[in-house]
Amino acid sequence: MERRTAKRDIQSGFGLVELMIAITLGLFLSAAVIQVFVASNSSSRLQDSLAMVQENARFAMRLLGEEVRMSGYMGCTSVGAVTVQNIAVPSNEVDFGPRTVYVGQDNLSGGNALGALAGTDAMQIKKASEEFIRINSATLPAADKLNVADNTLGLTKGDYVMVADCLNANVFRVSNTPVAAGNGASSFEHASGTYNSSGSLSKLYGPDAEIFAFETINYFVRDTGRDTPAGNPIYALFFQQRVAGSGGTMSAATELVEGVEDMQLTYGVDTNDDRAVDEYRSGAAITAAQWEDVLSVRISLQMVGPEENVVGKSGSADAQTVMDSSGTVIANNDGRFRQVFTNVFAIRNKLP
Repeated sequence: MERRTAKRDIQSGFGLVELMIAITLGLFLSAAVIQVFVASNSSSRLQDSLAMVQENARFAMRLLGEEVRMSGYMGCTSVGAVTVQNIAVPSNEVDFGPRTVYVGQDNLSGGNALGALAGTDAMQIKKASEEFIRINSATLPAADKLNVADNTLGLTKGDYVMVADCLNANVFRVSNTPVAAGNGASSFEHASGTYNSSGSLSKLYGPDAEIFAFETINYFVRDTGRDTPAGNPIYALFFQQRVAGSGGTMSAATELVEGVEDMQLTYGVDTNDDRAVDEYRSGAAITAAQWEDVLSVRISLQMVGPEENVVGKSGSADAQTVMDSSGTVIANNDGRFRQVFTNVFAIRNKLP
């Protein structure tokens, strides 16, 4: 009898060629996954920069627009409708009239008083505060002071104040120390001397008059003193103000909106007294007397995102091309996303 033995199948391993093919395919697959991840990450960083730039621009424009519209506000009448008698010292600090309620500074030089970036523009707004106090009807009008039931504005000695009815207005500085807000009746004196050139207002104001804090606010672009991880300076929109409770002193510069690299301003000028804008000019092309004829402000903000290398740099094939308000291409040497936003705002208190 012939004995047969079962033949065993011997499992063989991968050959070298097969291993090389598998490794190559794995590398291609890994590269594809990495490429998708990198592209997704780059897109996400770009979208984050875009969102931040647009949100910061919206906030800055809304704030600046409100201030421009309110410049020259003085209660129930409009600037130019009455002559504002100013007895405050120094008078130029609170000069209030059609020529001075809005003034722009064009192409600031380095080392300016505001500490603003060279080449940028700045604006100064003058207006009465939105809140006011009525003169106390329980007391007779006085020639040397204004009596109120409560110092709700928190006015202090040295503060700039406007008192106005619909026919007259005066600007002066508080020469006494008023009773603090919430502590009952108070008064605001305007004695001549350190704070005022005269102790007399243009009239005796009665209970129909309103007392406002006189506000002066500057807006400008400045270096924050901070840098990006790559060492690029971070710029922002700043403001400083003189308001109620300041004792007549301008505040230190305060940061408002990060990512504002430049602010350029042009002004709608009425050249023929028809109360309509005829042309837009730079601040340098407007004389001191012509500020009275400025009816609107065109604001251009150059915004930049926080992250580097999210767009192509200047000279690269994928360089981001953005033009400033004058039509000049903005150089991009850090790969940060940039966009320019422009809006026009009317100075309401100069409109007919």
